Amino acid sequence: MGKTKAIILFLVAFLLLACTARQSNNKQLIWADSLMRSLPDSALSVLQNISTQEFASPADSAYYALLLTQARDKNYVVQVDDSLIRYAVAHYDKVGDAKMRASAHYYWGCVYIDMNRQAEALREYLIAASLTKETVEKRQLGLIYNNIGYIYYIQNFKEKADSVYQLMEGIAQELKDTTLWAEALSRQGSIAFMKGNDYFGTAEQKLLDAFTVVDRIENKAIKADVSATLSRLYSKMDQGKKALFYAKLNLSLRKDTTRAYQAFLILGDAYYRVGLYDSATFYLNKSLISKDYGRRSDAYMRLADIAMIQGNAVLSMKLERYSSAYKDSLYQSRGNVVTDKIVEAETDAQITLHQLYYKGRLNIYLCVFIPITIIVIMIVFFLYRKNKQYRGKNDLLQKNNQQLEKVNQDLSQHYACLQEEITQRDLEIENLRKELASCRIDEEQREKIRVELDEMVLRRKALVKEAFLHSPLYAKMQAIIKDHLDKDASDKEISDQEWQELIVSMDSQWNNAISRFHVKYQLSKEELYLVCLSLTDFPFAHLAYLMHSSRRTLYRKKNALCERIGVEQNSEFKEILRKI
Repeated sequence: MGKTKAIILFLVAFLLLACTARQSNNKQLIWADSLMRSLPDSALSVLQNISTQEFASPADSAYYALLLTQARDKNYVVQVDDSLIRYAVAHYDKVGDAKMRASAHYYWGCVYIDMNRQAEALREYLIAASLTKETVEKRQLGLIYNNIGYIYYIQNFKEKADSVYQLMEGIAQELKDTTLWAEALSRQGSIAFMKGNDYFGTAEQKLLDAFTVVDRIENKAIKADVSATLSRLYSKMDQGKKALFYAKLNLSLRKDTTRAYQAFLILGDAYYRVGLYDSATFYLNKSLISKDYGRRSDAYMRLADIAMIQGNAVLSMKLERYSSAYKDSLYQSRGNVVTDKIVEAETDAQITLHQLYYKGRLNIYLCVFIPITIIVIMIVFFLYRKNKQYRGKNDLLQKNNQQLEKVNQDLSQHYACLQEEITQRDLEIENLRKELASCRIDEEQREKIRVELDEMVLRRKALVKEAFLHSPLYAKMQAIIKDHLDKDASDKEISDQEWQELIVSMDSQWNNAISRFHVKYQLSKEELYLVCLSLTDFPFAHLAYLMHSSRRTLYRKKNALCERIGVEQNSEFKEILRKI
């Protein structure tokens, strides 16, 4: 029986350990994680100095792989190998930790972006988005939507991109994240701009809203992008002055104004719109240094227009040929981008999510239902065993109750006998005092009676104390103290009648000294209770449980009372009453 029980307990413990040992407790990794958001460079430094040989479990290794990938991404380190994050994804997909699983898939997508594998990146972002919804990590979900929207945007899935950016805008507003909000508005404005003339009004409103938002946070990069799109929009709307204003602003906000080739192209086009052809030619020629085929094609076309306006038809035709050549090259380079891969990535993401869902259900079954089943079997088995022993234990319980009842009866009888004996002693003491006060006895008899009286008073005092120690009140006080020591609370309280019983008992023990003390110093009810309790055998610290007060309060009351009667604060009430 003992071996069977041990085996069952071992199996349950093993299953629970297997299901819960999913998170790393490595202090260095936890420290690096805490630095990730505010000090990503410090987090990367910590991770680079960790020896992977110190890892005690796969959870440590997976946590390290995820954190290192995350730190590199936040520090703009281009990652061209996904083996590290692939290990983290495999681990978290296996153990089913939703939050870590979502982060792993998200950063796998970031690595794919660095590797220029956009379809694979989209697949991981879609998986991460679905998983992140379960963890209610709103900010991460907003970042994921930003990446998904951008991939759809550059792959010309404009409607899908627009719907994703709308979701991103809602999250940004909920979180009051102005950076996310400005990016969402800016992208929606760009998409509306690309739809054509009918959507220029919508594009203008979105972009101006984005500009207002980003103007409050002083984010130069986003502000420059918004300014660039506004300049292109106003050029198409034949509002040259506004186009020129935002084109200049765009260039001024760029970090590197010597290689801002797109900004040169936009500014050159803006100068063209207002008829400043020399300035336009200057900036358009600067943009030609770019290796981007589309940018060169647009620049040559605008230079061809300027040449034609200036009457140089030969140069204009030559520049148009250059523009056409770069446009052809652009189409050839974009021919490698297969949109079918995007659709395939969406399908793969759905399949993976279904697999993860069923794998998670299986993990729940293994980690919850099997231990519960084993526990239920154990409970049924032990209930069966206990049922066989129930009658014997029930008989034993009845026997114990009978014995306890007999002890209580004996205690009550003993207490009653003590009370009768105290009454008898009171009569004897009263008779001795009357005899002592008589004038018909000589000094020798008087001294003899006085000695007998003192002995009788001492015996009575001992009887009163013994009666108190065998009283229901004393038992109740012991129960209250035990409750507080065991569970810091008690549902029992000393009633007013029981307090009066305590005062009478203590006064009787101390030859009415408490009554005289009470009258002399005009004690309050709480002070009188404190004096009486201090005369019992209970430690002073336990008296707080009986008076429902704190120890500090009782010590303060005691010291204040000692000060009022003119004795040292550490004086005992027993010594004070003896003097009285």
